[in-house]
Amino acid sequence: MEEVYSYDRTSVWDTQKVSNDAQWEIIRSRSLEDTECIPQRFSERGKSGGNDDRPALKKLIIEIRSSYIKRKLYVWRYDRIFRETQKALEFVELCHKHNVEIISISEPLPEGSSSLALKTMFVQLLFINASMQRETIIENIRNGLAYKRSNGDYISSAIPFGYRLIEGKIIQNEQEAKAVKRLFELYASDDYGYKRLADKLTEEGYLFNDHPFKVHNIWNILDKSIYYGIVKGGTFGEYKGNFEPIISESEFKKAQAIRESRNVTKVNRREYPLRKKIICPYCGRRLSPTQRWNYSKTKRLHYYHCTKRECSGIYVSATKTENMLLKILKRFVNEDVIYQGIITEIDSQMKQLIKKEKQKDQKNAQSRREIVKQFEDGIITLDEMKDLLSSFDESQSKQTIPIENYRTKLDQLLELRKQSIQQLLLDHVEVVTVQKDKKIDGVFLQGLSENICIKK
Repeated sequence: MEEVYSYDRTSVWDTQKVSNDAQWEIIRSRSLEDTECIPQRFSERGKSGGNDDRPALKKLIIEIRSSYIKRKLYVWRYDRIFRETQKALEFVELCHKHNVEIISISEPLPEGSSSLALKTMFVQLLFINASMQRETIIENIRNGLAYKRSNGDYISSAIPFGYRLIEGKIIQNEQEAKAVKRLFELYASDDYGYKRLADKLTEEGYLFNDHPFKVHNIWNILDKSIYYGIVKGGTFGEYKGNFEPIISESEFKKAQAIRESRNVTKVNRREYPLRKKIICPYCGRRLSPTQRWNYSKTKRLHYYHCTKRECSGIYVSATKTENMLLKILKRFVNEDVIYQGIITEIDSQMKQLIKKEKQKDQKNAQSRREIVKQFEDGIITLDEMKDLLSSFDESQSKQTIPIENYRTKLDQLLELRKQSIQQLLLDHVEVVTVQKDKKIDGVFLQGLSENICIKK
């Protein structure tokens, strides 16, 4: 039965809008149609195509290098493997040398493009075109936003409470605008805390999106300069909007002075050691820290959550997840069964590499003999033989994967076990994957592609 592989990837900034599972289903169906085989899947979530340190890609490359038999690799697009043209071409060449045919589902090769030269040219053209398209899109977006800013238009997709977006313009919602204005009046007129202010507004019949005002609603409204007509335009900076403000600049600044005097805007000092390290199980985006009030609004709760608008979203308790991870790290350091499991995997990889190196040496020796025989048979000249042998030796030296890489892994592993649990958490944890039930199922340390979250 023919060996078949698949590789799928999404990144947090990916514009492709094709999820890992969607890519896999398309690839699986195509492979079954072509080969009647289900591919061996290599999948990457939340990994940029510009990042070489991708565990699944590394394993795929090892698999490709392991043999010279004819195989197939299915991808949704070539840029799922690498976004940089040069790296993509190097990968194409590697596959060609090891007799692996790359099949891009959405970018089929033209008829007769079986040679490496034609494949290389085709991939180059694809990447040049994609790069030009991306740059054009980015430039058009920038120009469009710059034009909107110059006109004072609101350039965010998030419309604040008190306004509505009507035909591309933000217009005051009468009832909500009254609530905002009353909020600032009350805050400036008396010693109102956020909880008391929320209760007062509710008592007077004002609602926030058809619900009683909450403490965090008060905080968000008091914090927004848009209510006196100033838009925070991100990279474009602040600018004056062309819409009607709800309050005056003096009213807003008075509220900020009161907030500062009461120290209600103090910085949250909590550390988030897993910031941008946990992968969302729904979309692959890396989770960001956030806070929420508890039900009684007396305590702040800390979470890691997905900020992607299109995602169904996930909130993971910061404290529970960090404690869960600490237990996993403790097991890794203290329990030999975990450590030995990873050692065994690395050792197996090293043995496979040694075997491949021996096979390669045998093949190389045969290739050199064939070149010499061509000279002996009078097919090539002495100078041609020397040139061929020199070129062959040079090309082979570039393909060598030092076995030292695996020995370095073992050394790294030994050093990591000497680290404190806290050091591992803060300095060495690179990626954490969680299931949809919020349980950790993957922990990857810097420099190691092996998952240390191994079940006993």
